[in-house]
Amino acid sequence: MIVDDRRIIKILEIARTMELSHGIVETIIHDHLHMSKVSASWVLRNLTREDRLRRVTTSKELQSLFMSDPDKFVHHVVTCNEMWLNHWDPESMQESMQWRHATSPPPKKFKMQPFAAKVMATVFWTVQVCF
Repeated sequence: MIVDDRRIIKILEIARTMELSHGIVETIIHDHLHMSKVSASWVLRNLTREDRLRRVTTSKELQSLFMSDPDKFVHHVVTCNEMWLNHWDPESMQESMQWRHATSPPPKKFKMQPFAAKVMATVFWTVQVCF
């Protein structure tokens, strides 16, 4: 029952289905099956290998430009920041809990959900004042 549904199944439901006491089910799960219920750890983004490589390459290019002429770099760069604003209620830590075996890796949960409605906010700024 736990393997079929690691997130929703509760000890009380197992006890009712199997016609066992709550304590016996708890002992079997924890002491004999070595399973516990844990929350997923939050991870900012699931970046691909290419995404990580692109970030490193871009950072090195910007560092090279800065090192060649710091004053020119600072006064000619326009910085941009983009941020997705999501329209969804994030799942609580309690809701994300799931059963796992003692030897299983802890579950991960990514903050961004692809199905969520979202809007992108973009901000640009520079050192120079333009009128």
